[in-house]
Amino acid sequence: MSDFKLDVEECLALQELPSYEFISSLVQKVCYTLANEDESYRPLNCVGQPGSLLKLYEEDARCLPVVIVPDIHSRPDFIQNILNCTLPKLKLTVKQALEQKKIDLVCVGDAVHTELSSLRWKLISAEFDGGIHTGHYMQDEMIATLSTLCALMTLKIRYPENFHFLKGNHENILNSSLGGDYAFYKYADEGEMVKRFIVEYYDEKLLNLISQYENLLPLIAYGKNYVVSHAEPAEAFTTEQLIDARFEDSVVEGLIWTRNGQVKKSTVVPIMNELLGKKAAKKALYFSGHRPVKESYALRQDGKLVQIHNPHKQNIVLVEPDSNFDFEKDIINTKGAKKNA
Repeated sequence: MSDFKLDVEECLALQELPSYEFISSLVQKVCYTLANEDESYRPLNCVGQPGSLLKLYEEDARCLPVVIVPDIHSRPDFIQNILNCTLPKLKLTVKQALEQKKIDLVCVGDAVHTELSSLRWKLISAEFDGGIHTGHYMQDEMIATLSTLCALMTLKIRYPENFHFLKGNHENILNSSLGGDYAFYKYADEGEMVKRFIVEYYDEKLLNLISQYENLLPLIAYGKNYVVSHAEPAEAFTTEQLIDARFEDSVVEGLIWTRNGQVKKSTVVPIMNELLGKKAAKKALYFSGHRPVKESYALRQDGKLVQIHNPHKQNIVLVEPDSNFDFEKDIINTKGAKKNA
């Protein structure tokens, strides 16, 4: 089977590392897609490029249900379960709904770095301590990582107007501490380990190409009755700041790195007021991932912010444009949801 003929499902089923030629070609294609997004849903920034804000609603025009996906963290099986999951009100799978342009799908970010296997990272650390940067355990991690990345990029290329992936704090392949990013370390020195693997197994050109992709990603999205970003917003950013976020490090940091308890005043209501209007904002919710929750969700900021990232679950959120959000029915377990044949 030729690498260049891989589709989304084949990307998700990878059992070995994909070729350099395939990844390089795919990243170049998705960069072209992101750099040429329609300003009708991705307003241009101050230098005439697609900005960091996605506008997924237009009164009397574009108004679709949205599926919001929490942090993925190298879980290709999660993506497969999402695509196969049937949305009850539409009676279509997510994949069918994307093909028919009947939904928007917004991922909150964090495609990479396995969270569910601290043991793997300990074993990788042992490999690295021995000077082995592309060893067995690291290759296992990178197969899951690149499977996930390739699938997400393919989805963006295939459904550019309806599939969107926001930048999270783990979208930092250079392991940089510039531009609102910070070098990442959790179970081990994951950020540096992934960087070294890419350079040694592939090359530095591919590393920089993936970084270009990350820097083209939007940071925040909104529709008729929702706003979503990777993390709880640290400040009440203006529309102009959100569109031009890449030129203000504090905005990038404030949308991807915020800790629980860091924000001492309401930030989501002012942002929703500005983006949606005060009347619509009263019925709207702000969704984020980033910080893990113990159940299916956690509420902050007087119940207006909904955190949805539980690494032990495979939940998605469905927000209908003309319905009140139902916390029992509209948070869907993709492992247990009905599948269409």
